[in-house]
Order: sequence, then C-alpha cells, then structure tokens
Amino acid sequence: MVYLFIFIISATLASLNVTLLYIFGSGFLIALLFLGVPYFYLLFRETNIERLEKFLIRQRRKPALYLFYVSANRQDEEFERVLDQLLRKYKQPARQALYRAIHGVYHKNTSTLKNEIPHIRPLQYRRYYEAYVQIEEGEFEQARASAAQIAKPWMRYALLSEIELKSGNRSKAIALARETLRHCKGLQRYLVYKGYELELPEAVA
Repeated sequence: MVYLFIFIISATLASLNVTLLYIFGSGFLIALLFLGVPYFYLLFRETNIERLEKFLIRQRRKPALYLFYVSANRQDEEFERVLDQLLRKYKQPARQALYRAIHGVYHKNTSTLKNEIPHIRPLQYRRYYEAYVQIEEGEFEQARASAAQIAKPWMRYALLSEIELKSGNRSKAIALARETLRHCKGLQRYLVYKGYELELPEAVA
C-alpha cells in the first residue's frame, strides 16, 4: 500500500514536469513517514502491552530489541545468547558496561553492577543502577537520595516503588508502581509492566 502510494505521487509529480531528483526525494520522505513513524511510535510511545509484545517477538534478528522480550519473559538461555551477541557486536566501553550491568540486574549480582557502574553512560542510567545497588544492599535512605537526582519520572518512581516493597510497605509500592507505568511508554513500559506482573501483580491488575 505504501509503495503504491509512492508510485502514484511519483507519477503525479512526473506529469507536472518535476525533476527526477525531486521525485525520488519525495518518494523517500513519504516512505520514511509511512514506515518510520509507526516503528518509532512502537519503540517510544506505544502503551498497549499486547501490541508491544507482538512487535518484540518479530525482532529476533535484532538483538538490541529482542533483549527486551527475553529479559522481560525470563527466558534465561535466550537472554544469555542475545546478550553475548550484543557484547560481541558493540565494543564501546560504555555499551559494554551497560550490557554487563543489565546482566548483573537480571541475575541480581550486585558485585558485577558495582564494577560496571563507573563506566555507564549516560549519567541518568548510572544513577539508576547506583540506586538499584543501594536498594539491594538495604541502604534505603541513600537510595531515596539517589532517586531524587534522577530526572526521568518513570525511573524515579520505579526505584521508590522497589524501596517501599523491600521495606514491607506493599500498598505504597503498588501506588508508586502505577505511577511508574503512567510515565512509562514504548519498550520500557513493556519491560516494567512484565516485571510488575511477576513481582507486584496488583499494580497491573
């Protein structure tokens, strides 16, 4: 359908004696609009979990995207395979550190996280993982202070929810988890939603 529309537009422009370069340029922009916008909407704006899941299942050949699916659904063997692919593909120190940190969170290995945190970029992610380690080690007040420095609302609320959950305040944890989801869209929403399905199902009920 998109290609038919491009052909019609191109034919119309040609009939108006518009240059070939302009025709091809217009066709490219139209294709980008029709194919690119829905794709990026799914990545960053979609909130429907079923649509996000169907999209992620189709991304098996794109490990950076497929990682969301296998980690959210606790597919241990696939998680290790996909993460290994990413570590072999991306050699930049910051990317390596981020993927190793993800591995540490998946296996709740705080010693791995501590080793990688200084190398993580951007700063928001580094602060998020610092707070995560503090929570795992029971340093809740320090974790609250770290969370307060994080600009992204969904990250902040997610950390505060985890603090309340580990402190035994389940009702507060549920309320904060719902706030997390309210500020969370795209692939990150899928990951967070699936996590709450396992650990805090009342938040997604």
